[in-house]
Amino acid sequence: LALITSGGLAGFAIFRLANSQKDQYRRDPTDPSVKDLEVMEVHNFQTGRPSSLLVSGWWGRARKINYTGDWILTWCMSFPCGCPLIG
Repeated sequence: LALITSGGLAGFAIFRLANSQKDQYRRDPTDPSVKDLEVMEVHNFQTGRPSSLLVSGWWGRARKINYTGDWILTWCMSFPCGCPLIG
C-alpha cells in the first residue's frame, strides 16, 4: 500500500509540475523560473504560425510528460480497486 501511495504521489507531482512549468512559460517566458529553459522555434503547418516548443525541463524529458504523470497516478489509484493481491 505504501508503494502504491508513493507511486501515486510521484505521478501527481510529475503531472502538476510539468503542467505548471508549461503554464508559467506561456504566461511569462521571462519569469526567473522558466527563463533558462531551452526553446525550439517551430512552424505550425495547420495554423501557419510560429510556435515555441519546450525542449528542456520537464518537457525535455518526454513529449507529453504530463500524460505520463497522469497515467502513473491513474494506475496507482486503480490497483487497490482491481487487484485482489494488494491490501
